[in-house]
Amino acid sequence: MISKIKKYLKTTRFKTTLWYSLVFLLLEVVMGILIYTYLNQSMNKELDQSLIKQAEMIFHFVKEGEFKLSDFEPDSIYSSPAELVYDLIYEAVAFNPANTFVQVGYKNKTIFRTANLSDYEIKAKTTKENKTVLFTFADSLLSNDYIKAAYLKKDGYEIIVAFPSSLINQTLNSLINLYTIIAPIFFLLSLAGGSIISFRALFRIDKIINKTEKITTENLDEMIDGGNFEDEYGRLVKTMNTMIKRIKTSIEYMNQFSISVSHELKTPLTILRGEIELALKSPKTPEEYHEILESNYEETLRLINIIERLFYLSKLENSQINIEKLPTNIRTFLQPIVKSFLLLAEAKKMNLIFDFQNLDETIIKIDPSLFRIAVSNLIDNAIKFGDENSDVIIKCYREPENKFSIEFINFGEAIPEEILPKLFDRFYRAEYSRNRKMGGMGLGLSIVKSIIDIHEGKINVENAPNRAIIFRITI
Repeated sequence: MISKIKKYLKTTRFKTTLWYSLVFLLLEVVMGILIYTYLNQSMNKELDQSLIKQAEMIFHFVKEGEFKLSDFEPDSIYSSPAELVYDLIYEAVAFNPANTFVQVGYKNKTIFRTANLSDYEIKAKTTKENKTVLFTFADSLLSNDYIKAAYLKKDGYEIIVAFPSSLINQTLNSLINLYTIIAPIFFLLSLAGGSIISFRALFRIDKIINKTEKITTENLDEMIDGGNFEDEYGRLVKTMNTMIKRIKTSIEYMNQFSISVSHELKTPLTILRGEIELALKSPKTPEEYHEILESNYEETLRLINIIERLFYLSKLENSQINIEKLPTNIRTFLQPIVKSFLLLAEAKKMNLIFDFQNLDETIIKIDPSLFRIAVSNLIDNAIKFGDENSDVIIKCYREPENKFSIEFINFGEAIPEEILPKLFDRFYRAEYSRNRKMGGMGLGLSIVKSIIDIHEGKINVENAPNRAIIFRITI
């Protein structure tokens, strides 16, 4: 049980739930602070406005009474000025709470104060006539909270209306107590809600994990469901399915590599073994030993050539070969390479034609050593697979948009259309009549494509009319 809890605490589901709950709690705290601040400001503002209005209203009641308080004489109705003032302002203060303090002065003499002031006199700072000011004071005799007051001085009257902030503080404290109670409840609810949301949100991840665990090298054709969605999970599934396809391609390549290398290495090794065994079985003449050694030497060279091509291709595709592009006159570059194949072409009674189309000063940026390997491979292939008594044409010309193309054209049996896209794949050997005669392990064209890719160029092949086959490099 404990181990399951520890495992759950490390999951993304728990972390998502926790973050969700903490964010929710933070929002609640921020909301509480905003509400507290808003209520505090609005309630104090409303109290200030109320005090000012009450002071002005009391002044109007007293003033409109048209009594001369300085000439007051007791009668059967009013025994003192305070009774007269109270009667005049009764309507203004009758419905106020008992802790509203009102003090009225006239001619620097206090003539009225509410009963809750008793003999206490509120002292106010002197202010200009016809002006109402707000001030705050504290006095434990009146209230344990600070007291806010409005002071109006006008036409000889000095009116003070005051109110303790106890009700505001009680309201704010009640709000704090409420948040103290509901915050843990909200946090627990957010944990539960976050757990449900994270479970539903990550449910598809569990499905992806379960499906992925079932995919092995034996069923790489199976795809993970959910790639049709356009959300993050859909993109994840698409990416994983693409990765599975790449893995499948890599495994197929490795299988093909193992088969091709085993096949290619087996033939020369078998020949070497057979000839050595033959030499050991019975004595031979020097001439026979010499013939066996020559055959062994040829097979050894073949093995070395296979290994060198594999090693070279590996370096090309892992960017372990430094490329140094230099401005190169393409005619001066190609002429000696073409001439080096004249004897090979003559052996098959073929004409080797170099068609440069009068582009004597054409300069392209290439790595001469790498590009020589690509060109040599393509000329060698054109001669090897071309018909006897036919032509091999190396044709150069400019393309639009500052591009340059070299075509290697030979004439012979057309390459099947379904094979054309695969010719540049590693270890691919086309199984059709002409190619079977030549053998090879399918690395030459793959090396050519890697070199052209390094030069940021393109290479393609097509069947043309009149049994022509064209390999085209565009730089």
